[in-house]
Amino acid sequence: MAKPSHILDCSNDHSLRHWVRHPPTSSPQMCTTIVPMDTDFSSNRCASPLEEYEVPTRHPDIYFEDGNLSIVAGRQYFIVHRGLLCRHSEVLRVRIESIKTNDERLLEGLAVLYLDDSPEDLAHFLRALYGLSHDTNVEDFAVISAVLRLATNYGVETLRETALRSLSISWPSTLQLWETNSPSYSMVIKLAREVNAPQLLPSAFYDLSRYLPSQLTEGHTTSDGTYCELDVEDLCRVLRGKEQAARFFSTFIVTELEGRPPSQLCMHRSEVQPSLKRACQMAFEAVTFELIRDVNGMVCNRNCDPLFSIAESVTMQTRDDHPGVENKAAYRACEACRLEYGLIVEVAREEFWRQLPSWFELEVKNWA
Repeated sequence: MAKPSHILDCSNDHSLRHWVRHPPTSSPQMCTTIVPMDTDFSSNRCASPLEEYEVPTRHPDIYFEDGNLSIVAGRQYFIVHRGLLCRHSEVLRVRIESIKTNDERLLEGLAVLYLDDSPEDLAHFLRALYGLSHDTNVEDFAVISAVLRLATNYGVETLRETALRSLSISWPSTLQLWETNSPSYSMVIKLAREVNAPQLLPSAFYDLSRYLPSQLTEGHTTSDGTYCELDVEDLCRVLRGKEQAARFFSTFIVTELEGRPPSQLCMHRSEVQPSLKRACQMAFEAVTFELIRDVNGMVCNRNCDPLFSIAESVTMQTRDDHPGVENKAAYRACEACRLEYGLIVEVAREEFWRQLPSWFELEVKNWA
């Protein structure tokens, strides 16, 4: 944006390091009062991070020539429109209206609102509020989390819902959506706690549980090298949920795989030779043995991710199949037996996902 000619760039003028100068009186509605920086700009001032007599710098992007309100956050200030802020946020409206109308302590001739937010977060929030494109130099999660935090703090429901929808793509409430994302938990757990968004927690907790060792304390790193910043209470929830998930997996092996009989439509039921007649049964026994062999996660770490392991029990029998080529590999169930078992796997995985909130001791409405 072009800089108005009557505005002095405080960040580059060393003679004004300790002072704030207002535009000339020739400009309408301007004041020439010089104010020390250690004096409150307005009656609504919060604790300012500025050092004594330090001059804030104007944000390079978020300022409008026709703006009528200055917001100071950290060591930067923004020139915005109070009408837009008041329309979207009741919290900000009350804060803005609390500024005394006869207060001569101004910045660029405008009333000043102090906010405790970081200037980076506030810039993301204001860009979203104005419908501007976000800063492409910043990671998407940092932008979304900043917008979500401030939208929650200031009661901007439209922005909050939009940010939650974006986060729900990576941490959804349905199994189908969760399988399409690249699983990671990052800082979303702390963010969900901060903004009261429990719908993000079960899938994020499950993602975290796959990388946790059997014993973990606050401040440890997970097996993928990510630093864990959760509090002890949430860590205990994750560990207890991990145990419940492993128990579900063990029960699934016993009830659905161990000693599994062939389907009523099995292609080998009419075989006379015992080894051929039991081909499908032996195939399921081989899968059972493979899963039990790794029940402690010593080989492929399947026990750390039961959702993957249950699905893997199907793909073990179909891997490397080629269309139009006869399946001659040993220990492969026939098509009828595999299809029947595949339906059982789908039901089991849906049931697993449905129970995630209770395993992690979470209350989530409309889950799955």
